[in-house]
Amino acid sequence: MRSEAADLEIRYFQETIEPEGAERMVLRMPEGAITLGTSSDGLIHAEFELHGEPSMLSTWKSSVRRHDSILIMTNETPATIYTANIVVKIPQQIQDLEVHSMKGEIDIRDCPIDILAISELGQIHIHGARNVEASSIQGSITLLNCGSATINTIDGSVKCSKLNGSLHIETQGGDIQASRIKGNVVALSTKGDISVLKPEGRIRLISHDGDIELDLSGVFGGGEANTYSGDINLMLEQANVEFRAETLSGQISSPGTMVASGSGPRRCAYRIGQGTKRLHVKSVLGDIEVE
Repeated sequence: MRSEAADLEIRYFQETIEPEGAERMVLRMPEGAITLGTSSDGLIHAEFELHGEPSMLSTWKSSVRRHDSILIMTNETPATIYTANIVVKIPQQIQDLEVHSMKGEIDIRDCPIDILAISELGQIHIHGARNVEASSIQGSITLLNCGSATINTIDGSVKCSKLNGSLHIETQGGDIQASRIKGNVVALSTKGDISVLKPEGRIRLISHDGDIELDLSGVFGGGEANTYSGDINLMLEQANVEFRAETLSGQISSPGTMVASGSGPRRCAYRIGQGTKRLHVKSVLGDIEVE
């Protein structure tokens, strides 16, 4: 909360907007928590919690512009007024949603549409969307029960679960957790750890300094997991893979498999189950452990 919050008054504002021919909606709010859900009557309903100088609050209203099939809602008021909370309900007519915030958290629930969500410092939570693009500098990103997704963060962590399509994640310092992804998974992190559980498509997992955890089931499309200085932990009991592991200076631990000790690179290769797909894992300095 701002340092001058004690001098500000709080006001609640509601408005109903006719979407007319809009199929795409853009919501731009510089700050404040943003919550979006579905509307049941074909109209856009918005509720705002405003903080500001009393003399300015009485004349406040959001800015609504239209361009072809796009509806744009923004807060263009003076710096003396800011939005602490925004709740927006959108009708089924809107099939494409774009949300921007600098500081606020973005929470989108049960909107089965295409979504682009960008928050520089706030967290992003999306549940029940179709296809998602999300990015954040420091805030974490969480996705559940969506279609395909593309995610980018600088320091924010990423958690994705139960996606029906593919997943592509890139982050510099954040950890990545992904579980039950039906499509292909690409997870790239410079310093963060990567954990992928029960993927069904192909995988490409790469972390320079972080650890990698991979748990496979019988349905798996093959792929690779590489880290420079991190460890790799694998759960392969239910997998059907042709497995290869390699480390330059670390150790390889795999039940029922003898790996030569001593100096130099260590490698092992064998089949698990029917061995229908290939899995190649590599760590330069870290250990590789198969459970």
